[in-house]
Amino acid sequence: MGSTVSTHHSDHPSLLPACVVKKALILLCETGQETLLDTMHRMKILGLISLAVASLVIGILIGHFAIIPPQLSWLRKTSKDGDPKYSQQLHEEIKAEEIHKNLKFFASRPHIAGSVQEEEVLVKHIHDTWKSSLHGSKIYNYKVLLSYPNASDPNYVSILSSDGVESDIAAKVEKILSPDQNDSTVVNPFNAYSPSGVIVGDPVYVNYGTVEDFQYLTRNLTMNLTGTVAIARYGKVFRGDKVNNGAKFGCAGMILYSDPADYVVGSLDRVYPVDWWLPGTGAQRGTVLIPDGDPLTPFYPSTKSAFFLDEKDIKLPQIPVTPIGYNDAVKYLSKMSGMEVPNTWKGRLNITYRVGPGFVPPYEDSKIKLHVKTYNVQKTIRNVFGFIEGQYEPDRYVVLGNHRDAWVFGAIDPSSGTATMMEVSRALSKLLQKGWRPRRSILFCSWGAEEFGLIGSTESVEELGKVLGSRTVAYLNVDLAVSGNSTLRALATPILHKLLFASAKKIENPNPEEVRAGRRSVYDTWVKNQPSSHDPNIPRVGELGSGSDYAPFLQIIGVSAADLSYRHDQKYSIASYPMYHSVYETVDLVSRLMDRGFYYHQAVARLWGEMALRLADDVILYFDCVSYAETLKTVVNDVQNSYGAKFLEHNITLSSVEEAVGEFLQAAKVLQSRAEKVNRENPLEVREINDQLMQLERSFIDPLGVAGNLQYRHVIYAPNQHNLYAASSFPGLASATFDIEHDPNQERRWQQVKKEISIIAHTIASAASTIQDPRNIGGGSTKN
Repeated sequence: MGSTVSTHHSDHPSLLPACVVKKALILLCETGQETLLDTMHRMKILGLISLAVASLVIGILIGHFAIIPPQLSWLRKTSKDGDPKYSQQLHEEIKAEEIHKNLKFFASRPHIAGSVQEEEVLVKHIHDTWKSSLHGSKIYNYKVLLSYPNASDPNYVSILSSDGVESDIAAKVEKILSPDQNDSTVVNPFNAYSPSGVIVGDPVYVNYGTVEDFQYLTRNLTMNLTGTVAIARYGKVFRGDKVNNGAKFGCAGMILYSDPADYVVGSLDRVYPVDWWLPGTGAQRGTVLIPDGDPLTPFYPSTKSAFFLDEKDIKLPQIPVTPIGYNDAVKYLSKMSGMEVPNTWKGRLNITYRVGPGFVPPYEDSKIKLHVKTYNVQKTIRNVFGFIEGQYEPDRYVVLGNHRDAWVFGAIDPSSGTATMMEVSRALSKLLQKGWRPRRSILFCSWGAEEFGLIGSTESVEELGKVLGSRTVAYLNVDLAVSGNSTLRALATPILHKLLFASAKKIENPNPEEVRAGRRSVYDTWVKNQPSSHDPNIPRVGELGSGSDYAPFLQIIGVSAADLSYRHDQKYSIASYPMYHSVYETVDLVSRLMDRGFYYHQAVARLWGEMALRLADDVILYFDCVSYAETLKTVVNDVQNSYGAKFLEHNITLSSVEEAVGEFLQAAKVLQSRAEKVNRENPLEVREINDQLMQLERSFIDPLGVAGNLQYRHVIYAPNQHNLYAASSFPGLASATFDIEHDPNQERRWQQVKKEISIIAHTIASAASTIQDPRNIGGGSTKN
């Protein structure tokens, strides 16, 4: 599918060689992949010649004579930051009622990846909207492996007696609690990529199914879990890690449920539709696939020319699994035998929680039966790109992204984010009509099949990695815009922290009670509710794991990234927003119980747009590499406090890392000083500084992967080894030290620790060299 792209030409020429690369941006959103790549090859020589000519002419005129001749007077306009009036106009243009209208459209029907509603109706709407209001739009198609439950043979759980009679059969569908949930295209609860099978075995309660939980059962209680069916509650770690852990410890199957301890606060009688807490009939869908992207084409895009692996040759979940609601879970947990669980394992069901295995009389001869008929099939998914062409640096992209697919209606995840992104793009299109043009290009991305394992974004990064990796300034993600109405939640790499803080201070507080208390901005409430543990005067910014579409940008091509949302009050110790991935996640839930008036959505839209505007319009990128260095110092101190004594027992120190961080901090301060003093009327000097700032994140990428995992290559931040959702600082070292005391091969493990420390020190020192003055030929440490 293609589009006609309209281009808007400025009164002044683009900076060379950007005028050449600008055509590639247009082609990125206008043509197929073959044409784009062919064009890039054909333009290579022209680009090199243009660069040489531009460098010679502009360098002589500006660098040597330090003047701007009349023929280049337009350069003075490129030396100024964007007009502040456009920031104010953007905030005013972003309308809460428009976001509400968008949400009604996107979340009115179920739109699971691969469905007609998702891949045709919604894709066409977004594509047509961007094609008519922005400078162009393009649809990218990928054929990928998806997974669905069998509608004619639903998944279920039951108790099977010794004579073959089934009882206590779990609900096969979620109970409809209001007419807006009654849609024939609702997909029954399931866990994507679970193998099909019928498993009969003794039930075992494994708490959250973490590695530590399984270790408690097998080490402390010396239980043999082989052939058992694990019952695990949602929360703490990624569901795919729970299933993977179960398989490693010998379980034959797994049942997942949402315990009210993690999804309900207060009385179990005051749940949806009375309040926003999860009813006992709700079940959480979700993928249990560990790798990101299409599993049939690892590390390569699922395009027409792709080589697809056979399904039997890829790593998929090994044991059948299905989710149930807590109204059904209590039927099995209440009848289990075995010792009573520790207090930290107890949920809120009115039962005595026991570990098992097996049932108490009169069910002692019965087993639990797990009936799973989930199947995998290849389908076409679509990503939609829309763009606004930059006036002076069209070859630099500020990328905003949100995924489009949902397990059911998805009014929170992801459609609150989709509705918000469409409003940001509409507001920016209005600025275009008023004469605004960004200095750099802005790229909007609507990703497909994120819920199945970040498939759409990963495939695009794999296909367009050379383009996106060399030109993307930053990636700003909003998965779900609003999962609560208490405070901002932000995750980001440290170089974006200063931008986050400055932008949040400009956003009007959507909570009138907070405004009356003197906290007028989003930032004010944020710092009050979530102060940093290292500095209470600034808010906490979380680290990026692999929970959304920022992951391939950060982990594969090393692009600085942030993820934004409004969230619930942290006084509620809940695993996530209660209706997560259930049929009850509807527009009614959002508009009646979570964000009446859509003012919190509006605040997220304004923050998202403000950050994009700043990155697109500032002459010098508002990046803070000194903050990155200070954060690295903090991480090193934390590691030293946690492991220093143990390291010394094995003659290991962090001195090499500390030295590298010192070099990095010094180089960062020098670069920051150079950025403040740069001649803004010299485009080559400006480009030099910005390229060093922009490329810094790339210098933390290890092409060999973190701890050998090629999907995660960022040495400083990557997903936790045992929880894909969470992030680890120095993830390779975290992996090497995990449970090290129980490894029988102590020498090998401590050698791995030494290796990881060496990798960290080298990576940070190399990063320091990239931000030194480029006239310091060779860079790097001057010490032997």
